[in-house]
Amino acid sequence: MLDSAMGETSTQALVLLTRVNVDLAGAKNDMATIVEYTDEKKPANSYPKRIVSPVAPGLCCYSKMEQIGTEQREEGWSFIYKRCKKCGFTVRHVTGRDPQFITKKGSRFDYQELLGGRN
Repeated sequence: MLDSAMGETSTQALVLLTRVNVDLAGAKNDMATIVEYTDEKKPANSYPKRIVSPVAPGLCCYSKMEQIGTEQREEGWSFIYKRCKKCGFTVRHVTGRDPQFITKKGSRFDYQELLGGRN
């Protein structure tokens, strides 16, 4: 846009945010979670029953995250919940995967391959 009085130009950008029900790799997320992501409600921590979190992280989340509760295990995954002390954004932080669970499910990966060994 040209500002005729000043003779300067300015640029305006429009950013659209969309919500999807898939993870970043494009896979549907079937794991149950106690976190409700919404911008319609105020962030709230009712761990271990429910956590209300904003949909997107803020700049504060990079330095203000804290662990909530203890390590949990579900379907071969080990994880903890982390929540921003300032804005309330919450994530499930995966801490490990049980290799025996993978081989029981018939995955093409075996225990040695997960440890970095050669087959």
